[in-house]
Amino acid sequence: MLPVILIGILALLCVQLVVVLFLMTSYGCALVGVCEKKTGCVEPGTKVLVEVFYESYCPDSKRFVLEQLNSTYPDLASFIQLDMIPYGKASRTLLPNGWSRFECQHGEQECYGNLLQSCAIHFYPDPKRHLPFIACMFNARSPNSAYDSCRRSANFDSGVLDQCNKGKQGNDLQVQCAKETESVNSRKRLDFVPWIRLNKNDRMYEAFTEFKKTVCKEFLKMLQAACDDDNSVQQSIPATCRALV
Repeated sequence: MLPVILIGILALLCVQLVVVLFLMTSYGCALVGVCEKKTGCVEPGTKVLVEVFYESYCPDSKRFVLEQLNSTYPDLASFIQLDMIPYGKASRTLLPNGWSRFECQHGEQECYGNLLQSCAIHFYPDPKRHLPFIACMFNARSPNSAYDSCRRSANFDSGVLDQCNKGKQGNDLQVQCAKETESVNSRKRLDFVPWIRLNKNDRMYEAFTEFKKTVCKEFLKMLQAACDDDNSVQQSIPATCRALV
């Protein structure tokens, strides 16, 4: 009798497993509506890729971060992926010991500021954490002099960041920033800083003065490509963009 009961229990478990696997399929989701739903006609997690190639001592970078990016990011965070790349018009030389030496447009202080910020971005990759920190440094007359106070305000771990700032890891992070910046065009050099790209397309001139509007327009293009009709597009436009597109 006991084996029969066990067989029955196992059979029931198998049936339940099959049901769960079915519900995880697209057909099952459509049938019973239990899976994560789209927002309008857009897949969950659809975002505009925003890349900002900037310099820690560049006046135009400061203006963009303080007047455009930092103030509008909270409204846009749900539908943009923000990548901050602190390097700009710097150049690099590989040394015999495997380290790289950098020369920056605004001098050694900028090279050091780029390093400080690349370490912070690496260890605190959420823009909600590192963007206010970057803005805090830009708010100072001399950004590097504000590093300690800005780090404390951001509640960043000083030990972890100091090790990065002084070690090979920080140097390697700047090499990574250099490679990303050099990949922007065939000349491996920026014409303007900050250089801003949306979904790998250059949008620096529009985004520099009207960042929020430019991002909203880019997201609208993504909606128009994904949606079957204008009504679906309108339903999917984020509330913060409705008056801008």
